[in-house]
Amino acid sequence: MDEQNNNQKIEKDDKLSQCEMERDEYLNGWKRAKADLANAKREWEEKIKNLAEFVRADVIESFLPVLDALDNSKDIEGWKEIKKLTEDILRRSGLEEIKAIGEEFNPEFHESVGLTDGPEHKVVEVVQKGYKVGDKVIRASRVKIGQVNNNL
Repeated sequence: MDEQNNNQKIEKDDKLSQCEMERDEYLNGWKRAKADLANAKREWEEKIKNLAEFVRADVIESFLPVLDALDNSKDIEGWKEIKKLTEDILRRSGLEEIKAIGEEFNPEFHESVGLTDGPEHKVVEVVQKGYKVGDKVIRASRVKIGQVNNNL
């Protein structure tokens, strides 16, 4: 009987040792996976930071001709050239002017700053141009909306 108890104890100790080894193996695997995830996150953040710096440098480089034109500008024609250069740079970057005059008022693209005589619910006057890049509105057009009977 004593030998049987001893054998059972040895079996339990062996099983316990095996379970402890498996536990350590799983724990170490989990720790490695956690470290790999942390490293991947750091690498991703670094790539995003580098991309942002590249884009910023590209935009700044695009505006250098405008800066040069400002240095050389002495008359109205020079200022018109600067405006054209700036518009070209922004257009190449995907900037689009939001159409407003004559359009139905749309709060997604237009910000009303007042009412004036004109066709009902149509944009009659643009106070400040609006712009978008793709589907994202960068700045809504500030507009005055038509009202048939203007009793302001």
